[in-house]
Amino acid sequence: MKTRSYFYAVLILFVACGFVNAQTGLDVTPPRSYFVSAPGSSSSNKIKVTNSSKTNSLTLTVSTHDWEYDTEGNNVIADAGTLKNSATNWVTISPQSYFSLAPGESQDIIVTVKAPALQADTLNVHTALLFITQTNPVDSYNQEGAMVKVTLRSGIKLYHRYNSPEDPNVEFQDYRYNKKAKMLELDLENTGNMWTDGTVFTELVNLSNGRKQTLEDQILYTLPGDRRSVKITLPKDLQPGKYTASSTFSYGNDDTIKMAELAFVHE
Repeated sequence: MKTRSYFYAVLILFVACGFVNAQTGLDVTPPRSYFVSAPGSSSSNKIKVTNSSKTNSLTLTVSTHDWEYDTEGNNVIADAGTLKNSATNWVTISPQSYFSLAPGESQDIIVTVKAPALQADTLNVHTALLFITQTNPVDSYNQEGAMVKVTLRSGIKLYHRYNSPEDPNVEFQDYRYNKKAKMLELDLENTGNMWTDGTVFTELVNLSNGRKQTLEDQILYTLPGDRRSVKITLPKDLQPGKYTASSTFSYGNDDTIKMAELAFVHE
């Protein structure tokens, strides 16, 4: 079963109904953990879990799930072992996947990812999602004064890549003006062998008067093979006329830059 998550927040608050003022808190760092190893070898990272509440103890359990991005960059969460890029069967948690934290207490858990000695597919990157879930709900009250049960859950994305030479690469596939929606649409594809994150910067030039406008930046997160459709909203007060749009995508540790241009008529 797949579910779609339209946000990238790490902390997810589940309540019975309405807004609550709960004296409880769960902090988990880092929100993303990266692993690189050869087939048959393992790699381990540390995750710090903190009960930030001053009054309530937390009983927590760790579970694994699959995840991937859709074409708009939303997170798609699925049951463990159901997606083609799943690494959930490679993941082990130590010292245990069930523990308790007193108010203000922290504990480190060790996440180990061991890739199989024989690759079952040709994918360069596999992923998993850890959920750290509170199993002892806390009583609180919503805006209407009704008692509700509050449970906290925090997610950590895991990325694994085989230890081949890094080849981060993202290519523009198409750039078009959506006349009906009054927006620009930029299609990209991660053609490299690793996770690649970056920012799309876009500038408009009015060809009649030379006026330049900078549009809102778009932050992208991609996995190898991902196709991404970036929606770039035009200003509501954009005057009709001929324009050139220049979009650059800056990514990677060395700030590689790719550029695309589009000439269009805004009516």
